Amino acid sequence: MKRLLNVFLRQSLSRQLVLQLSLLVTVMLAVLTGLAYAVIGQAALQVVPPVMRRTVSLHAAQQGQVFLQAQASVERLGQEWQRRIGQASDAEIDRRWAELFERQADGVWRLKPRWIDTERAPTFYLQHGAHGPDASARRRAVVSHQLLLEQGPALVPPFFSVYTDFVEKGLMVFSRGIDWGRSATPTTDNFSYPTMTGSDPARNPQRQRFWTPVYFDTEAKAWMVSVIQPLDWQGRWVGTVGHDITIDALLQQIVDAEAPMGSTAMILSGAGQLIAHPQLRERIAQAQGQLALQDLKDPVLDQVHTLLKTRGAGTGGQAGGQDGMTADGRYLVAWSRMPGPDWWAVRIIPVDSIDRILRTVVRWMLSVGLFGLVLTLLLLRGVVRRRLYEPLEALSQSIETQAKRVRGGEEPSALPAAASPELIRLTGAFDTLAAGLAAHRREEHSVRSALEHEVQERRQAEESVRLLNLSLEARVQERGQQLQQAHEELVQRDTLASLGSLVAGVSHELNTPIGNALIGADTAAETLRAVRETLAGPAVRRSELERQLQLAEESLHLTLGNLKRSAGLVRDFKQVAIDRASLQRRPFQLRQVCEEVVHLLQHSLKGPQHEVLIELPEDLSLDGYPGPFGQVLTNLVQNAVIHAFGDRPGGRIRIELLSQDAEHIHLALSDNGRGIPAEHLDQVFKPFFTTRLGQGGSGLGLHLVYTIVCDVLGGHIELSSRLGEGTRFVLSLPKIAPAGPMDRA
Repeated sequence: MKRLLNVFLRQSLSRQLVLQLSLLVTVMLAVLTGLAYAVIGQAALQVVPPVMRRTVSLHAAQQGQVFLQAQASVERLGQEWQRRIGQASDAEIDRRWAELFERQADGVWRLKPRWIDTERAPTFYLQHGAHGPDASARRRAVVSHQLLLEQGPALVPPFFSVYTDFVEKGLMVFSRGIDWGRSATPTTDNFSYPTMTGSDPARNPQRQRFWTPVYFDTEAKAWMVSVIQPLDWQGRWVGTVGHDITIDALLQQIVDAEAPMGSTAMILSGAGQLIAHPQLRERIAQAQGQLALQDLKDPVLDQVHTLLKTRGAGTGGQAGGQDGMTADGRYLVAWSRMPGPDWWAVRIIPVDSIDRILRTVVRWMLSVGLFGLVLTLLLLRGVVRRRLYEPLEALSQSIETQAKRVRGGEEPSALPAAASPELIRLTGAFDTLAAGLAAHRREEHSVRSALEHEVQERRQAEESVRLLNLSLEARVQERGQQLQQAHEELVQRDTLASLGSLVAGVSHELNTPIGNALIGADTAAETLRAVRETLAGPAVRRSELERQLQLAEESLHLTLGNLKRSAGLVRDFKQVAIDRASLQRRPFQLRQVCEEVVHLLQHSLKGPQHEVLIELPEDLSLDGYPGPFGQVLTNLVQNAVIHAFGDRPGGRIRIELLSQDAEHIHLALSDNGRGIPAEHLDQVFKPFFTTRLGQGGSGLGLHLVYTIVCDVLGGHIELSSRLGEGTRFVLSLPKIAPAGPMDRA
C-alpha cells in the first residue's frame, strides 16, 4: 500500500487529478448501483409530486386567466353602471327611450330596427305590457344600452357576451352576430335563469358576485359558465350585469392534454361535480355539464374528491397547488384551485407507472454514466493541464488586470494573444466587452447631462402652460357669468312683456262694460228725475209712472250686469297677477285657471275671431304653482295666435285632457294652424330661436315654457307638428308638483 502511495505521489498533478477522479467515480458508481433502486425510487416519489403540483398550478392559473378577467370586468361594469344611472335627466332619458325603443306587434319591447347592429351594438327585449315600462326601467334600459354600446365590442371577445338582466323579464345583451331581441317571444322569461335566481336578495343577501353552474347554450352551441354581479338601485333589486364565457377550449385542452407516465387531467367542482375528463366527456354532456361523482361510483374519483375536501379545504381558498396520495396508495394526486368558479384542476398518476419508468431510467443512467465517465477520465489525462488549466490561469490574471483599469476610469488595453481558437475568441470577446463598457460609461455621462437639461426645459414649459390655463379659466368663467346674466335679463323681460300684454288686454276689455255701466246709470238717473217731476204734477197717470219705473229698472239691471262683468275681469286678472308675481304654491282647479287665463286673453283672440276650446273636467285639481302654469298657457296660446294663425282668421285652439293616473295628468294643447317645418322641431325650445327676428320675436317664449314645465312644475313637454296640419303640445305634469324654492324657503 505504501509503495502504491509513493508511486501515486510521484505522478504529475494532472495525472493525480485524473487518477483520483477515476477512483472516486468508480467507488461512486459502485455505491449508486446498490442504492439506485431504493434511493432514486424514494426520490422520485418526492420529486414527482412537486413537479405535478407546479404543472397543475400553472395550468390552473393559465386556464383561469379569462375567469379573473371576467370577474374584474363585471365588477368594473357594475360600478360604471351605478355611476351613470343617476346622471341623465328624466327628460333626456325619456327622449332617448323614445328614440331607441318601440313596442312591436307581438307586444315585446325591442330596439327600433334602425339601431340594430349585432356587430357593434347590443340587442334588447323587455316584457312590459302595452303601457310600456316605468321611469326606472326606461332609465335602466337607456343607461345599459349606452354602456354596452361603448364597451361591448371591446369585451366580446375574449368573452362570449356581456349583458344586463332586468327584473321585469328583460335583457340588454351584446353578443357579436346574435340578435337576442329578435329571438325573444312574448313568453320568453329570463327570471328563472340561474343568473337571476342567484341574484335574488332572498338567496344572495350579501349582494356578492357569483358564478353559475356549467350549462350548454343552444343559441351559441357551446358549453358556458357565467359570472354575475347583482344590481341594486334606489334600495331595491333591479337586475344583474354579467359575462358569458365559453369553456369549449378549456374542455378540449383537458381531452387533448398530454398524459405523461399514464397520468389523467380533469376538472372537479367544489360541490363534487365532474366538469371535464378525457374519458367521460359524453357522460358529462348527458348530465348537462353537471355530472355528480356520487352518480359515477368510481372509487378512484371518490378518493380524489375526498382528498380535495379534506386537504383542499384547509388551504383557505388559496389558489396554490396541493399534492397527496389516494387512501389506497395507488395514485399520486396534484390539484390547484382555479381562479373564478369553485373549480379544481386535478392530475393523477399511477404509482406503478412511476416505479416502472424509474427502474428503466436508473439502469440506463448507470450503464451510460459508467461507460462515459471512464472514457472521459481517460481522455482528460494530459489534456487538463496543457490545454485548459495553464491558458485559463493566464487569461484570468489578464482579465483581473483589465477590470482594475476599467474601474479606475482608464481605457482598456488588449489582452495577450492565446494559443487555441477558442481562447482567441474568448479574449476577443473580453476585449469587446471592455471597450463597450468604456463607451457605455461615456455615453451614459452624455445622456445624463442631456436629460437634466431637458427636464429643466420641460419644467419651465409646464409652468408657462399652468399660468396660461389659469388665465384662460378666469376669462371663461367671467364670460359665462356675463352670458348667464344676459339670459336671465332677457327671460325676465319676456315675462314682464307677457304680463304687460295681459294688462293691455284687460284694460281694453274693461272699457266696454264700464262704458255701458255709465250709460245705464245716466239713463236710470234721468228716468228717476222724470218720475219725481211726474209725482210733483197735479195729475199722475199710473201707466206713465210704470213705464218710467220699468225703464229705470232696465237701466239699473244693465249697469249691474256690466259692473259684474268688470269685477270678474278684475278678479281674474288679480288672481293671475298674484300667482305669477309671487310663485305661490296652492291647490287649484285646472279648468278654472285655464278659463281665467283664456278670459284675460280674449282681447288678442277677438280681433282675428279665434276661439279657445277648454275640454277639461270640472273636478280636476292640482297642488302646485298656478302662476307658472298660467304663464305656460299664455305663452302657448299667444305663440299659436302669432305664429300658427298669423293674419288668417278663424283659428281654433283646443285644450284637452288626454289621460290621468294617481300621480300624473297628460294635457294636450293643439291648434289648426300652419304647422312647424321639420327642420325647426329640434330648435323651438332653445333660447333665442325665433322665425320673427326683427319683427318683435325674442326667441324666449317657448324656451320659458320648457323651463317652467321641467324645472318648476316637475313635468316634461313634447312637440309634434307637420306643415299644414297644425301643432300639438303634450304636457305631462305631476298632480303634486315637486318642492320649489319658495317651499324650501
